[in-house]
Amino acid sequence: MESKEQLNKIAMYCDKYRCRIHDDEISLKNIQEVERESCTNCVHFTSKKTCELDLIDQVLSSLAMENDLKS
Repeated sequence: MESKEQLNKIAMYCDKYRCRIHDDEISLKNIQEVERESCTNCVHFTSKKTCELDLIDQVLSSLAMENDLKS
């Protein structure tokens, strides 16, 4: 299972990230619960805590490769 920090970072770099707020899936009173971009706030994040597009590992791998190139 990915950490909260990883889920936040993945959402920042994922081309398919779509916040539930923009799809009107979160009521106005729950907008405050959405602190920042995170997989957990994405329309593709399932109740089983996975990405229905199966992008989590792909984005994490890309981030790891990018960090290796910077080293």
